[in-house]
Amino acid sequence: MAASTSPLLLLALLLLPALTAAASLPALPLSTASRWIVGADGRRVKLACANWASHLEPAAAEGLARRGVSDIAARVAAMGFNCVRLTWPTYLATNATLASLPLRWSLERLGMLESVAGVRVNNPALLDLPLVDVFRVRIFFFAQWST
Repeated sequence: MAASTSPLLLLALLLLPALTAAASLPALPLSTASRWIVGADGRRVKLACANWASHLEPAAAEGLARRGVSDIAARVAAMGFNCVRLTWPTYLATNATLASLPLRWSLERLGMLESVAGVRVNNPALLDLPLVDVFRVRIFFFAQWST
């Protein structure tokens, strides 16, 4: 289990600066000094995090049927958050078959046909990606806001 925790922790650390709005980014890489999170310059970094759930039964991020993932990332950054906690459906890490199934299948099996239609409009490139890749795409778009 520790091996599957490590990549998630790494992803979380990569996302810490991803959603900074007008404020400057902390000096990277981040580390700890005693009980504090600090930037490379040794100054304390205060995290203001938002949650983006994807651990529920569809095993995909909520809201993808309503807005484009890039728009969601921009809105979160505009609200002043400097990190996002992306919840992870554990069974995607423990069940390779499920992880490889497309987002469309996950939504259709739950009768979420309106969500399929919404994703088709707002995030068409995600609809037929494997569930694990949908998670990776969200990370990519949040990383775009760190530059």
